[in-house]
Amino acid sequence: MTLRPRFARFSLILLAFASPAFAQWTRVTDLPVTDVFSVWVKGDTITAGVDTAAYVSTNGGTTWKRSVKVTTGVTSVEVVRVHNGRLYAGTIGQGVFVSHDLGDSWLPFNQGLTGGIANSHLFIKDLLVRGDSLFAATSGAGPWVRNLAAIPGSWSHYGAVFEPNQASNMEAIAAGGSRLLACAGANGTVFFRDPGQLDWTLSWLNNVGIVAGLGAFTSIWTGTGWVVGTNGGVFRSALGQSPWTFTNVGLGTLLNVSFALRAPVLFAMFGTGAGSTIEFSRDNGASWQFVEELPFIFTYGIATHGTTLYAARFDGLWRRSIANVSVPPVLTPARLRFAVVGPQPVRGDIRFQFELPEAGQAAIDVFDLGGRRAGRVAREWPAGSNEVRWDSSTLPAGVYVARLSVGARSEVVRFVRIR
Repeated sequence: MTLRPRFARFSLILLAFASPAFAQWTRVTDLPVTDVFSVWVKGDTITAGVDTAAYVSTNGGTTWKRSVKVTTGVTSVEVVRVHNGRLYAGTIGQGVFVSHDLGDSWLPFNQGLTGGIANSHLFIKDLLVRGDSLFAATSGAGPWVRNLAAIPGSWSHYGAVFEPNQASNMEAIAAGGSRLLACAGANGTVFFRDPGQLDWTLSWLNNVGIVAGLGAFTSIWTGTGWVVGTNGGVFRSALGQSPWTFTNVGLGTLLNVSFALRAPVLFAMFGTGAGSTIEFSRDNGASWQFVEELPFIFTYGIATHGTTLYAARFDGLWRRSIANVSVPPVLTPARLRFAVVGPQPVRGDIRFQFELPEAGQAAIDVFDLGGRRAGRVAREWPAGSNEVRWDSSTLPAGVYVARLSVGARSEVVRFVRIR
């Protein structure tokens, strides 16, 4: 099991070395100067988890309530969620707890949550509520799900593909539209699952295969695509599966990544051995612009509420305004248009039709669902509407993904090939 690093509390020393940007941050004094392991926002509800308790604000951060101690012996409340007036707390080593009175009392919520080496099913790294289902990402026992509407209800293991792929150690689970995306393993893998699927589908971040040591920390659905933060940089996909596109953020090996969306701007915290760097992107993670650096400050996660950016740090919960973050004007380019025309499924030639806002180099890559490239067409094209025929007769029957790439921009379509 891999756990996030915990740092000694030497914030008073660090203040002497603070950069001018540090003054833009204000500590939320309702919370102690200690490790704050997470911050989460939904509407005007904000939650945070510390060593033994959960904090919750129901009025956008104006006032905060501290819960009683979640359970005897707890040392880390890793994640806190609110659903239908109930608090759910995921801990490191003691599983999930529920409070029906906003933290005045807690009850164990581990019924059916069993398995994993060294009780790793009780090491909760993330919680996700979707509909009436609560999903848990564990550090060593894969994903779990529990129906919150069922009485009494219990947890069920939610995926058999993680252990065979050495990916039982999860970091995060997220939802976008109807799709779930899980960050798990350290071989360049993420996993996606749609309603009705019997299990998760593995997706290689490099679109090819194993990348030893490449681990995904977190993911976010921006409304138009998926962005995944890893120890090696950022990966982007329109669908949350191959083909993925890589962006090197230029900070070397990352220790942690967290995303927060204030649409259409995506904020990121990139953690390194030198501290935390805050950046933002206006193109779904394709490019990043510097906001500020926090030297020697380890940050566990970030979240946005209106024009306020919250940071859960080793020295408490902090906030700063992002209303005046310098965002240079960006001319919105005409949207790329890409489609498969003609009848589907296809047997022989497939017709790709696309529209370019200006003349230039464009490429169409075809991938199978395993991320293996099956074909490519690349050349200069005129501006406006274009069409190309591509012979698919050599492909085995199955589902394929075609990606149109023009510079840093891309569009994706699917098609089905039959014999």
